[in-house]
Amino acid sequence: MHFRIDVHARSNPFEFYKRHPNCFKPERVKDNDLLVDELLNFLDAQSQRDKRKPWMLNSARLLAEKYESSAYKINKIHGGDVVEIVKALTEEERYGFSTKKAHMFLRDMADLGVWKYKRNIGNLDVMSDKNTMRVSLRTGILQFRIPLLASLLDVFCYQYSMVDKLNREAWRGVWEEWDKIPDNHRPPTPASMDYLIFRLGRISCRPNKRFCSPEREVPEKKLESLIPQDRLIFRADRYCIFSEVCQLERKMLNAPNSISIEGRTGWKSGKTSEGGGGGISS
Repeated sequence: MHFRIDVHARSNPFEFYKRHPNCFKPERVKDNDLLVDELLNFLDAQSQRDKRKPWMLNSARLLAEKYESSAYKINKIHGGDVVEIVKALTEEERYGFSTKKAHMFLRDMADLGVWKYKRNIGNLDVMSDKNTMRVSLRTGILQFRIPLLASLLDVFCYQYSMVDKLNREAWRGVWEEWDKIPDNHRPPTPASMDYLIFRLGRISCRPNKRFCSPEREVPEKKLESLIPQDRLIFRADRYCIFSEVCQLERKMLNAPNSISIEGRTGWKSGKTSEGGGGGISS
């Protein structure tokens, strides 16, 4: 969950576990760089090794010190409380868990059926990024009285931070309203909507191209090229599933960008779109 590694492209991980069981025992890993190297070599994860090794060592220490060397016990020890688990994973910087990563981890554990939460389930947010922001602005679940404009003066990203916070709250509100519908089949957490919304923003509701009636339907060849899960973001008529929700004046809206890397920005990248948004980004 921390680095992108195609495990399926490697040899059988279960066979590796049988040959190198200590690589999966936190109490052995936490003080042994060589075990981390063995696992990284198996994964062919040569890049960012200087970041991966400390993160893996610290994660092993977290499990050994707090959870009896078992990640499965995290949920039980915190009584299934989402807020408490996130706090435990993020309160010490040395463990390397940001709030966003912690929420993604808890989301995956819920979606895979590994953990069932008992308290504060609604606090597990949809991951906020430019894709989920764009969809919330265009559908209208998040609205502002004035356009979101690029500002060269906003060096602390106050606008982006504000939209980030309100975007998570807006999608949480959708999840709460969903529960009021009879026989609703609501997903287990707000974050469980993340895949659908994120992929919709990446494929259908893009910054400069939208596959929604009456503007445009997704080309049939493009639809056939998508994996089955991604095809679900289009209706039978090949329009976006939210095409009747987004009003014409909102379909141009874009999320603000964050001013993130000094020296890699310019006036052109700060130009806003017709509906606001844009800004300076890496």
